[in-house]
Amino acid sequence: MRVRDAVLLYQETQKDTDTKTLDIDLPDPISALDLEVECTNGATSNLNNFISDIVTKIEVVDGSDVLESVSMPQLQALQFYKTGRVPAMFPSEWAGGGQRETARLLFGRYLWDRQYALVPGRYRNPQLKVTFNKAAIRAAGATGFASGDNIKLTVAAKIMEEGASPGGFMMQKQIESFTSAASGEKRIDLPTDYPYRLLMLRAWLQLSDIDEIISDLKLTVDTDKFIPFNRKVKQLDAEALAMFGVGRIKHDMRINDNTQTRLIFNKEPDVRANWTTQNLFDIWGIAYQWSSEIKSWLGTHAGVADTTVREMTAVEEGHAMHATLPIIFGLMMEPDTWLNPRGWTKFEAVLTQAKVSGDVSVVAEQVRGA
Repeated sequence: MRVRDAVLLYQETQKDTDTKTLDIDLPDPISALDLEVECTNGATSNLNNFISDIVTKIEVVDGSDVLESVSMPQLQALQFYKTGRVPAMFPSEWAGGGQRETARLLFGRYLWDRQYALVPGRYRNPQLKVTFNKAAIRAAGATGFASGDNIKLTVAAKIMEEGASPGGFMMQKQIESFTSAASGEKRIDLPTDYPYRLLMLRAWLQLSDIDEIISDLKLTVDTDKFIPFNRKVKQLDAEALAMFGVGRIKHDMRINDNTQTRLIFNKEPDVRANWTTQNLFDIWGIAYQWSSEIKSWLGTHAGVADTTVREMTAVEEGHAMHATLPIIFGLMMEPDTWLNPRGWTKFEAVLTQAKVSGDVSVVAEQVRGA
């Protein structure tokens, strides 16, 4: 097999609110598309605001036919569950600091999968679409991402020139998104067109674990004729931790006493800090760290709280990246073990809600044929 990388864009400047459309006019099978996005923080700070927040949608389309459609946090989480590795990402809250994050859109079970890849020539006009909203969390300016068109997008294709004969590709789509209620069931119809390799639940609300937002998750086929699972989210999360382990990233934080800092990992986060020179005479402690957040204590050797904002570099570890939970069907590398809807007429996910205001979504990875 002969492979190569094709750089389709390199640090092209994007507007603050826009969708970049890029033709995928390559003749050979594509194993993956690698995306990298950079942007600069404002002159004062950029608290609790990540690159992944401002990349609101990543799509591959063929006219009106949507082949892939996820947000950047969803894609990064899928990458972790598919590869066992955290994407390269460098969140920063520092004044004038640069932020950079990557995400890999895998069309196969793994990179250079000969059996599953996207073959652009099988479609009329395949395109990549990346949608940005710099003000998704906070308006651009001194305390957000810096004003001006300064988002930089890089896209590289991983191409197999020979030795691969893919019969289809992995199609990753958000099926539904909603804001959770305090109680009650949310029923979501799932497509029955292609086999399922996995489902992924995202349930994010700062200072809440995913299982505090959605307590139970059920998949029912043909109105309970077949029930692949009916489980507590807390138990499913423990199984995912045992299967995939924890992730780790470098995180540049800006804190003073009693600062609440948002984290990438939702469950059992663990943060260890290294001081910059401005912090040498302070003592740093942790009031708590859980549910996508750490609250810092910062004081002097005299025991006085330090209210001056300081910069520190931390290492963040944890699981349930971006507050997600994967549900795996069968053996991830063996297609004949995946959940095939053939012969059934109705697939339905049933989510039991437990807390208001959670940002909830369901993503499916299906195997789409040629």
